[in-house]
Amino acid sequence: MLVLLFMLSLLAAPVEYVAHEGGHYLAARLFGADATLHFDRVTLDRGARLSDTERLLFLAAGPAIDGIVGVTGLLLLVQRYTPLRLVLAIWLARPLQFLPPLLGVDLPLFALAGGLADTDEGQIATTLGLSPRAFIWAELALAAPLLALIVLRLPATRRLAILSVLSIGVMAGWAGWLAWGPLVLP
Repeated sequence: MLVLLFMLSLLAAPVEYVAHEGGHYLAARLFGADATLHFDRVTLDRGARLSDTERLLFLAAGPAIDGIVGVTGLLLLVQRYTPLRLVLAIWLARPLQFLPPLLGVDLPLFALAGGLADTDEGQIATTLGLSPRAFIWAELALAAPLLALIVLRLPATRRLAILSVLSIGVMAGWAGWLAWGPLVLP
C-alpha cells in the first residue's frame, strides 16, 4: 500500500500543475481569449481582452480546480482511507506553498521566490481590493482544519509512515515537474 501511495504522490504535483493551469486555460478559452498552456502558467496572447469579471474568473479557475479536487478527495477520505483518496485530498494543501513568502523567507532555488502579488490568490485579492497577505492568510486559516482532518482520517497505526511516504513522493514529483515540466509544456 505504501508503494502505491508513493507512486500516486509522485504523480500528484505534475497532475495538479496541469489541472490547475488547465483550469486557467479553459477559462480563457471559454471567454474567447487565445491562450497558451505552459508547465507552470497560462499566457494570454497579445490582444486578448478580458472584462474585469472574466479576469477574476480566469484567475480563480486554477485554485478552484484545486479546491474542487481537494474537497472531493476529503469527502471520499472521510468515508474510507485509500491512497488515491489521500492524494486527491492533499490538493487542499496548496496554500502551504505560500508560507515561506508570508513568513518573509525567500527560496528562489525551490521556485518559491518573490512576493505574493504575482500568485493567483494575490492577483484575486488585488482585483477585489483586498490585501494579498490577508487573503492568503485567510486561505491558510480555511485550509488548516481541513488538513488536520486529513491527518486524523489516516490509519493511526500507520499515520507517520503514510505522511512520510506522501511527503517524499509529493516533493520528488514537484522537483521532477520543475525539471521536466518545461520540456513537456514549454
